[in-house]
Amino acid sequence: MCMRFLFLIVLFAMTPAAHAAPRQLGDAGLVAAYAGKTHLSFYRRHVEEYGGKYFEESYRADGTLSYEAGDVALTGYWQVAGGRICFQYPDTPLNSGCFVVTQEAGCYYSYQIGDNGEVFGLATGEWWIRAHVKGTKPDCAAADLVS
Repeated sequence: MCMRFLFLIVLFAMTPAAHAAPRQLGDAGLVAAYAGKTHLSFYRRHVEEYGGKYFEESYRADGTLSYEAGDVALTGYWQVAGGRICFQYPDTPLNSGCFVVTQEAGCYYSYQIGDNGEVFGLATGEWWIRAHVKGTKPDCAAADLVS
């Protein structure tokens, strides 16, 4: 009995820790995750667009933001309402849009919202943008870093 108990303890210790399920951020969570922070991000399907692999967005508390990717630097606006974060980049090549965001292990996964209100990819985990706060070392799944 003692050996069996010891075996279970060793087996448990060797089992990798499970990640918490991603949680969708509401308004307060979105403001806490973005306001006054800079995120390093990349597009899941367009890793090489906009001057490089990662792009950087700095979100100021006043609702303005700056976007940098390679030698591209733009300014725009962000706002949170109804459990979504929306971006506008007036007079720039970047599209405006709104996203639902989930958080897991220090990573933020954004799911684009279509004109009809449909949230693309949320049910399947096929995020549009993956981000983390600059200066942190998130524990994202390795597949997310190359998808």
